[in-house]
Amino acid sequence: MKVILLRARATDSAIYKIAESLSENGMDVKLLVWDRQHTLKSPINSHYAFQKFNLKAPLDKWTVIFYMPIWWIYEFIYLLKNDANVIHTCDIDTQWPAIIAKFVKRCRLFYTSFDFYASTIPEKRPYFIVNTIRNVVAAIEMFGIGFADVLFLVDECRYDEVKGAKINKLVYIYNSPPDRFNLQTSKIKDAADEMVIFYAGAMHKYRGIDHMIKAIENIDNVKLVLVGPGSDVLPYMEQINRYNNKIKYIGWLPTYEDVLLKTMEADVLFRFNDPRVLKSKYESPNKLFEAMMCGKPIIVNSEIAASRIVKEENCGILVPYGDIEALENLIKMLKNDPENRKKLGDNGRNAYISKYSWKIMEQRLIDTYNNSKI
Repeated sequence: MKVILLRARATDSAIYKIAESLSENGMDVKLLVWDRQHTLKSPINSHYAFQKFNLKAPLDKWTVIFYMPIWWIYEFIYLLKNDANVIHTCDIDTQWPAIIAKFVKRCRLFYTSFDFYASTIPEKRPYFIVNTIRNVVAAIEMFGIGFADVLFLVDECRYDEVKGAKINKLVYIYNSPPDRFNLQTSKIKDAADEMVIFYAGAMHKYRGIDHMIKAIENIDNVKLVLVGPGSDVLPYMEQINRYNNKIKYIGWLPTYEDVLLKTMEADVLFRFNDPRVLKSKYESPNKLFEAMMCGKPIIVNSEIAASRIVKEENCGILVPYGDIEALENLIKMLKNDPENRKKLGDNGRNAYISKYSWKIMEQRLIDTYNNSKI
């Protein structure tokens, strides 16, 4: 089976994981990504064909719309040039050229919604115009979903975002990492040892990184390690420089394996999302599953979708978004109780193995492909 995968966000590790899984299971896979930041290295020892589009463009900024037509033209030409039984497209920024190519090439179309773009539009004035734009974007993506033979969602709560679309077949595949637990063994630290809190990802204001910085200011023997794009870290540089003995900014790590290694070396992870951003209601970030795979406790704010899994599996701690005092108190509690950190991490690890592992998700993916008619 010939498969073309499309992703307009080259920094996303999920698409490479999918490409590798499909190719390792006997499929002829081609992957096209848009490298907007010119930071992407070609995958090493991959079993699939790889192509990147090198037009530099903003990430997570509305101004990217001015670059989109060029990407869509490039994507469409790429699809016309290459044979495929299945075009597997991800998110609205690759959706419509793939829909047109489906009918031109008479192949099947699979669609993964990693981010429902209407939910990422912030709530701001003028509200009428913003809500109108959000409704139009939602309608365009939902109409496009109707052309997909299979829709993949990364969490059950995401169904509310696409409810009302024509869905021919729905499959849930969590964005879990491959099992790399043996990269490094976990050790129980003494309460007197330094506790490392780790974050890797986009460093937007709504991620609450400044809340974590404020929470650790007056706690001894706690270090915050941050990984993310250099352009995003500028608002935090004053705080990072002021507390350089407590905060370490690494920059952008070149590979996903490097991120997992740093995760294994940490003691606690965190992932916050401002509940005023609509996507927070539905977001179940892969950082949660990375923490679970690595056997590390995670702190998340209680308003996001990930809090449901954290609560069910007892693999971390919930805190209201922006409550600095509550966050400071729970960090002190985790710092002084390494055994509890270990217990929460073990709970997450056990849940990963039994319910959320990439091995389980990969089998769902392969079964979906194999059960689809050519």
